[in-house]
Amino acid sequence: MKDCLELNQDKDTVVTQDRMIDVRNTLDTKVLRGVVVELKDYFTDCPSVFRLDNKWYMYFLAISKDTKVSGYETHIAVSDDLLNWSYLGPILKREKNRSWDSKQIAGYAALYDTGLGKGCRLNRYQDNYWVSYLGGFKDGYEPDPLSIGIAKSKNPTDCKSFIRLDEPILSPCDPDSREYETKTLYKSTIIFDDNKLTSHRFVMFYNAKGFDNKERIYSAVSDDLIHWKRFGKKPVIDDVTNNPDCYITADPMILKDKDGLYIMNFMKYDKQHSAHDTFACSYDLLNWTEWTGEPTIAPDKNNPDQDLFAHKPWIITWQGHVYHFYCACSKNNRRYIALATDF
Repeated sequence: MKDCLELNQDKDTVVTQDRMIDVRNTLDTKVLRGVVVELKDYFTDCPSVFRLDNKWYMYFLAISKDTKVSGYETHIAVSDDLLNWSYLGPILKREKNRSWDSKQIAGYAALYDTGLGKGCRLNRYQDNYWVSYLGGFKDGYEPDPLSIGIAKSKNPTDCKSFIRLDEPILSPCDPDSREYETKTLYKSTIIFDDNKLTSHRFVMFYNAKGFDNKERIYSAVSDDLIHWKRFGKKPVIDDVTNNPDCYITADPMILKDKDGLYIMNFMKYDKQHSAHDTFACSYDLLNWTEWTGEPTIAPDKNNPDQDLFAHKPWIITWQGHVYHFYCACSKNNRRYIALATDF
């Protein structure tokens, strides 16, 4: 059978330019509100925001500024209004007695409600909440190799309740690793495939790096969150193969409009915009149409708070408003979680 990702697009999979413009207008956030989470001794990175028990929570990554002797851990903050955040502490910590994931444990909220206007409310599966995470056994900032793990908890805001699997669910060393994912696997996002478009219960999107040291976005599928198989032979987002000015497409985060259109928010690093956020759209989770216009968030050389990078999106739509969380980086060595809104 021909690979599903190589099928010709037809009228049911092509996203029109007018529809793409509609999505871009929906995602527009012109008000830069600046810092929402920043730690004095740590770089903060990769927010994932969700609603639980009428509060907002944010998982985010933290790594000591002395990166040579540290690694990613996952921390949590809480908010009543999405604008003002209080730091709570670590949620997934480095553990010496672990093997493959002892020194890197970068977690992301899984199984959130993707619907626009739903606030990424966190859902359970088999009476547990779940996170996927980037794991590794070396100190440093994203040292190769990194794999993807999964953990479950009855209470996703309690660091003592998480149970991790003993082995990764996906690794760059797997026999079925595709051409450009044999070095490291990075951030993952797991959602329900409600309509079984992939013929499976769950679908994961993640970015990976291969021998060329560039990053592309791939997909995988599962029916139980524990056993995964790679889906398709090629990346679902790949701007780097044929564009020498693009180096990274990464950090996917999925939303879904009421007409069944999926919106993948992701970061891109190229010479034109540096590291910035953009999006792609799909009706079938297989064929994606990329936005080619202005980024949804981009660095600003005139803004010393984010004059280097503005990337790694997590977007909340709630009560008619849009909240775009992202990692901002400045040339004076700041890295923190920032927010842009439409009001």
